[in-house]
Amino acid sequence: MKHITVLLTLVLAAGGLTACDAEITTTAQAQEIASPVPPVEALRSAVKLLDGTSHNFELKAGTSTGSGRTDHAAKAATMEMRGQAEDLEISMEFTAIAPDLWVKADFGAELNELWGLKPGSWMRLDKTKLGASASLPIDATGTPDLGITDLFKDGLADVERTDATHFSGTVDITTTDSVLTPSEKVLDKAGDKAKKLPFTATTDDKGRLTSFVVDGASVDPDLAITLTFAGFGSVLPISAPSGAIPAPDALYEMFS
Repeated sequence: MKHITVLLTLVLAAGGLTACDAEITTTAQAQEIASPVPPVEALRSAVKLLDGTSHNFELKAGTSTGSGRTDHAAKAATMEMRGQAEDLEISMEFTAIAPDLWVKADFGAELNELWGLKPGSWMRLDKTKLGASASLPIDATGTPDLGITDLFKDGLADVERTDATHFSGTVDITTTDSVLTPSEKVLDKAGDKAKKLPFTATTDDKGRLTSFVVDGASVDPDLAITLTFAGFGSVLPISAPSGAIPAPDALYEMFS
């Protein structure tokens, strides 16, 4: 699922030691064991912890905003995105309760009519029409894909730990193809600068990621990104949308 402005372009185009171990540990070994986890590994772990804990999230990527929540125990999630492109205000909402998916979209009066969309209506997606290559911000298992896992796996560099819960470094924003990914126009303009943007990150006392901020505005406003996570283990229940209608073929074409 590409950044919301990219979506519009597509629309317009179509372990520890045992006691015995401790007794024989040398001084050098003890120093190694006492060393903290490398900062980059601590951040990757902080993201993995999100995968098993229900939480709320908010995001801002350039001029686009989004929010949602995921309930891992119920295999359910919701997400809402809003943005502007080509002078149009567009919005999309998703709900997933495994194995079902729903979407609500508003691309402006002209495109809504062209595509047969009813902005206030939820539409049920037929997974058999999506295909294996479908790209959505939430999958049928109720797991949001914000792109943060890919960024932390392949895009982080020069990571330093300010203190126990604060980190800084640089990130290559081009290593993810998600709602965080800027449009090709923005990336082409930024060039190699998009591959080394400064960031800060914060974790809570349990090691879970609570914020990730990319300071890319000095290069391009659309490269500024903020992600926050909260409400661990205490999200509101996610319900199936009522009165959903079948999604039109145009939506499947966009997601393919």
